[in-house]
Amino acid sequence: MALPYLLTREHLQTGLEQAADTCSQPDAGLFGPGSVIWQLLRENLTTLAQGRTLILALAHSRLSQLLPTHHDVIQRIQHTQVFLLKVVFGNLDQALVTLNSQRARNKTLFQVDDSDTLVYMLSAWIDSCMTVHQSVIEPINSALQERLFEEAMLLAQVMGVPEQALPADWHRWRRWWQHRLARPVSLSPRRQQVMDALLREQGYPGRTPYGAYYPHAAYQLPGHWQQACQLPQRNLDRHRQHQRQLQRLMDITRNLPERLRYQPAFQEAQQRLRGRARADLATRLLNRWWTGESELVSSGWSIPKVDRLTSASY
Repeated sequence: MALPYLLTREHLQTGLEQAADTCSQPDAGLFGPGSVIWQLLRENLTTLAQGRTLILALAHSRLSQLLPTHHDVIQRIQHTQVFLLKVVFGNLDQALVTLNSQRARNKTLFQVDDSDTLVYMLSAWIDSCMTVHQSVIEPINSALQERLFEEAMLLAQVMGVPEQALPADWHRWRRWWQHRLARPVSLSPRRQQVMDALLREQGYPGRTPYGAYYPHAAYQLPGHWQQACQLPQRNLDRHRQHQRQLQRLMDITRNLPERLRYQPAFQEAQQRLRGRARADLATRLLNRWWTGESELVSSGWSIPKVDRLTSASY
């Protein structure tokens, strides 16, 4: 990683202009149905990744300043989730408007002004989603991980991180990220209290049918994090319990219909690419339940059949 940059409005505008110039299918958005990030973030299961993201954010001195209480944590993480859903699954205009809105970004965990912290936060979110995905759904091979890295770096770039402040390739990013996770961890009493209030006491995120993240925490973070974050110590009984919980999540995910398994925003984007002006009622109701908004990425106008994307059946 290069030295961190102080991010300015000019950096953001440069990133947005580059994204607009390189986007080949505006209605598919910055990434499109064939991207790895669509496959990753479409899973409702990745809601569990918010627990790991929470721990990684509280362990970062700069990010922890955005999270003084557990109420702030919930608000920030939920707004970050909606922010990313709009950027990833929205068309080009929707993504650019979301990225350009300082008001929307100020509610998220991306409200930082240095490139190193922003890349750390984005890496924490994507890596947490990938960890949960690989534990329950299926492994992601190195070729797909490299593509996911490229897509994540595009996200960082459109958020204002200059290209020279980004890791040059996936291997350098992996070394950098593993080095960050290997650093000594120290949580102040206040940060420990915030984490306990959410993960241990409230069982965050607690979204049915996936349950809480806390039982998985000790097995999805490096060993030295257990003592620092006062996570349950690994032993044979807890390992067996963890395996049973993973099997339960696998069974649930495998048996859920696609309507319930996948994010409503993903389904909304699929319907948009098929030419629908608005998402159907079921999608709007599920969107309201998951995000608090009925529609996130609908186009609002119908696309002529001849112009619809053939890739929408993905």
